[in-house]
Amino acid sequence: MVTLQSKSWVWGHSLGLYSKPLAQTGGDYELTIHGEKINYFKYQDEADQMERYVIAEYFSDEVFRAIKSGLEPKYASPPFNVCIGPPENRNTGHSLPNYVCQKLAKKLNWMKNGFDSVKKTRSGEVMKKVPREERSLKLNGLYRIDSSRLPEGVFGILIIDDVFETGSTVEAVCDALEMEFPSIPRFVVALSHLHATKRSIN
Repeated sequence: MVTLQSKSWVWGHSLGLYSKPLAQTGGDYELTIHGEKINYFKYQDEADQMERYVIAEYFSDEVFRAIKSGLEPKYASPPFNVCIGPPENRNTGHSLPNYVCQKLAKKLNWMKNGFDSVKKTRSGEVMKKVPREERSLKLNGLYRIDSSRLPEGVFGILIIDDVFETGSTVEAVCDALEMEFPSIPRFVVALSHLHATKRSIN
């Protein structure tokens, strides 16, 4: 279990590593099961809609298990009722966080999909191509929240991210939420994280 720590959210959790540590693989780059699924969903143009739905179903089940194991001991009922995620920068029309939000909203009668409420104020760059130390600056003010696209009665927000490295993307979403809904608590589930992340602890 990996906890993602920040003052921007109440609770954060990553489902697992994106790639295996090089010490474990003998120096070869090797994706984990989660990494393989995310990579296929995001970068394989030949993936069809059904394959993407199956991957989203897998991760929505994993997110639900993480919520139950991580939050049920602390809360009598779920502390959020809306899930969102950062819009993709590659503009493929296939956002895994969006698909997962859709699946969670169908699966859980108390969860609403608010993914479309997060808007970009300008074109964003693919973050893995941006040096780590420059990401916060590149993401500053990138997102805004369209409150008209959120369901009524929001009391807590779950943010879904696909690959967590520096946390800059999720922090930027949290900054946008802080401007619009400063009193509403935020929770984070990353579908995977890179072992180099400095915001995670085992």
